[in-house]
Amino acid sequence: MLKIDNGYEKATITYDPSKYKTKAGAAKGLYKALVNYAQKIGYSKEQAEQEIIIKSPSEEKFIGDQPCWWIAWEGFLYDWAISASFQITGDWGYTEPYYGFDLCFWD
Repeated sequence: MLKIDNGYEKATITYDPSKYKTKAGAAKGLYKALVNYAQKIGYSKEQAEQEIIIKSPSEEKFIGDQPCWWIAWEGFLYDWAISASFQITGDWGYTEPYYGFDLCFWD
């Protein structure tokens, strides 16, 4: 379980980063978990898939020479990615927020 707590709001997401062997798998798993959570709180599947963004390293270019798997959900809890980043690690690597609403998956 991924427990998000920004000091104002809380959310629990069904996601276990340790079960993934690659950062691609971990990123895709988080994306699916966030889409599922969004549906539980009232989004339609289509709305969730439009609101939550995932990009592969070949699509994600804003960090320059260090492309990563990137997930963003700007409409979620304030600074959710900061709280999540400390929990999302594994043999595949770790995550870091760029802003408070997005995560990069690094090895």
